[in-house]
Order: sequence, then C-alpha cells, then structure tokens
Amino acid sequence: MILAVVAIVAVLVLVVQGYRFNRFDGKLEQGGLVQFDSQPSGATVSADNSVLANKTASKIVLSAGNHTITIGKDGYSTWKKNVVVKPGTVLWLNYALLFPTNPKVSTAAKFTAVASAIPSPNKHTMAVMSDAALPEIDLTTLNTDTPVSTKVTIPAAAYTQPTEGTSQSFTLMEWDKDSNLLLVKHAVNDTEEYISVDTRDASHSVNVSGGLGVNVATMHYALNDSNVVYMLTNSHELRRGSISSMTLSGPLASNVSHFSVSEPNVVVYETLADANDQRIVGYVSSDSNKAKVLSSYSSLGSATLLASSSSYYGEHYVAILHGTTLDILQGDLPSSNSNAVLSLDHYASLTVADSGDYLNFSPDNNRMVYVAKGSHVTTYDLELKNAATTSLQAPLTRNVQWIDGYHMMSANKDGYYYDYDGTNSQKFASNVLDLPAALESGNKYLYYFTKTATQTLLNRVHMTTN
Repeated sequence: MILAVVAIVAVLVLVVQGYRFNRFDGKLEQGGLVQFDSQPSGATVSADNSVLANKTASKIVLSAGNHTITIGKDGYSTWKKNVVVKPGTVLWLNYALLFPTNPKVSTAAKFTAVASAIPSPNKHTMAVMSDAALPEIDLTTLNTDTPVSTKVTIPAAAYTQPTEGTSQSFTLMEWDKDSNLLLVKHAVNDTEEYISVDTRDASHSVNVSGGLGVNVATMHYALNDSNVVYMLTNSHELRRGSISSMTLSGPLASNVSHFSVSEPNVVVYETLADANDQRIVGYVSSDSNKAKVLSSYSSLGSATLLASSSSYYGEHYVAILHGTTLDILQGDLPSSNSNAVLSLDHYASLTVADSGDYLNFSPDNNRMVYVAKGSHVTTYDLELKNAATTSLQAPLTRNVQWIDGYHMMSANKDGYYYDYDGTNSQKFASNVLDLPAALESGNKYLYYFTKTATQTLLNRVHMTTN
C-alpha cells in the first residue's frame, strides 16, 4: 500500500509538472501548460486543429515546441496565433479580443467639434473639449449602456484671463491615477500654465503652475499621489510640486530634456548634452530630493535618448533607448537619496530601426516595452522574451494608443486594433478621426470619433453580439 501511494503521488507530481507519456516513441516528455481566455468567453479553442473539450476560459498541457492556436466563436472573427510552448512553463493566451463579424454601431455623444479628448485611466469616462477657446469640458460615461454627458466649466479664478485683443486655448493633457482630476494646459498672453481640474467639483480646480510661481514646459501627475506633480521647467530643471500645500521642491535634476512618470515611486529622466558631449539617464524616487544616475552616454549628438521604468510581476525593469539600441535592465532601484550602489542585470538588447519618438511600457500589466516612430511600433515581451515590429495603417501623430495591456490601436481614417505583436488586426470602423479611442472597462464597447458635415460624433462598436 505504501509503495502504491508513493507511486500515485509520483505520477501526480509528474502530471502537475506537465509530463506526459508519448505513445508514439515510448518516451516520457515534459510539456507546458497553456491557459486560454477570450472576450467574450465561451469560445472554442483548437490546438493544431484538435478541438479542446472545454471552451474559454480553459487550459491544456501541450508538448514542448511550436503550436498553432485558434480561438473562435459564432458571430465573431477568428483569433489565431503561432506560439512556442516551453517545457515546465505556463503560457498565458488569455487576451484574445474577438470582433463581431456584423458589428452594431451606435452614437454615444455629439459635439460641434472636438479640439482635444482623453479617456480616463479606468475607462469609465471620455473627457472632451469642443472649443479650445472655451474653458468647458464635456464628460461622457463609457461604461454604461446609456451614455450620460455632463459639462464641467473651469472657474475663471483658476486661470489667467487673456488681455484685450489676445486669444487663449485650453488643451486636455492627462487624467490623474484615480480618474478624478484633469490636467489642462492653458495658453494665454504668450505663456502656458497648467490647471488641475476637479471633475467632481470644478470649484476645487487649481492653477498649479501659477500657484507655484514657475514657468513650466511639461507637467505630469504623480502615480502615487494625485496631489503631487512633477514638472520640467523652461530652464530644464526637474521639480516636484504639491497641489494641496502649493510648495515647490528645489531642482531634483538639471539640464533635463525629458522625463517620464511610468510607475508610482520613480521618475526617470534624460538630460541634454553637457560641455563634454555627455548625456545622462537618471531617476528620482518619490521620497527623495536628489537624483541618481542610471547610465551615461557620450557622442550621441542629436540621436534619441529615452528611458522609462516599471515593474512586471514583482520584477523591476528599466528600458533605455539610445540611438537605435534598446537596452532593458532588470533589478531594484534603491532610493535616489541613498548611497547604495546600483546593481542592474542586463535582460535584453535589440536594435530598433529608425530609433523612436516614444518609449514606454504597455498599460495595466506593464508586460510590453514598446518603441514607436512613424508607422512602426516595436514591442518586446518581457515574459516570452520576444520582439515584434508592427506596421500601423497610418503614421502616428501622438504616442501609441493602447486599449488594454495587450492591444494597440490605430485610429486615423480607418480604425484598427492589433495584438501587441501586430497579429489579429481588426478593422473596427471607417472614417475615424485622429483622436483618442477607448475600450471601456467591461470590454463591451469600443469608442471612437467620426465626423459628419455638421458634427463630430463619439461612436461606439458593440463588442458583443447579445
């Protein structure tokens, strides 16, 4: 009995670890677990033309090697991908976004025009400024079957009034992490100022740059505290400001050309060339008042230097694009105030054709590092350690739009979305305006803008057939 129990346990352990008996060659082989899911669920999964018994969400152990996976559902386009299963690993194919073969389209809101628009991070709201000259923001719900639109007016006390005979313009820049505040850039009297607009109560809106008394080139909300902003001043200083107390830090770094706020506790920046033609990538921790150098580069000239940082499943990564080389480093970043020695391991390196204008991590899960320029987007999958380049249907006029952590969007003339590696492209609409689009949080509606002879419409595709 003891021997039988031991044998059964041993067999179960082998099964759990993906071992299977190959009846064709009489060998015990270790495969890999593949987890499937789709939106909508209940789709049929085929592995190498063999149909699985269970529909999504489902899983199966497949032999190590190359496989072709197909996910399909009546009334939807088929999703297909060639994958490599590695022994003893888990491959997650839980992001198949199926598109209806006969999509239903409806109008969520109508505007006389759209000067700027931004979907909220939680994908519950689309903010729109119809007329850049007016301090008015329209908010339309995205996550409701019957969209509701409300208007928010920025109070006159929150921005500088234009002098007689001059004009002004307002531009939506970004939401805060909680999807309550909107950062609005106001150009007036040959200067620019940044206003934090509280969409819950506009009377709490604040002229941040005016209150801090600083001329700002760029400003972003912190990702760990919506009362904190980071800014690049016109004199190339990186500073931190508090909205609630209206206090401003001293220069955290100088000679800064660009910075990114891509994770809660770290801000990464790049510098202009110094007298020795040296450029620096550094970072500032949210609890620090000084910066720490990550890497330095000589003789880059005017070549691209961009950096970003984020975490994926507990591991910290730093991506640096210098010229046409993308380096990805792995390791912890100690507080930039500390004297701790940096210890970052080289994780990956690849050449990016034509360099890039944008570098960041994909939203939500941070699994992809991406570089974008023109019509091309190169992604690197941190989990699978694979790189892929996608040619979009039209050149980018702004940073890449991600509708979730796995899908990019091209919204200009014809609207398309793609898997992160360019596969499974789907045309979701024609005559789409080059404005931000959004897949609402429940994946039920895909929103985008179109234009008629007299109006601009916020339309939506029903992503489910029921």
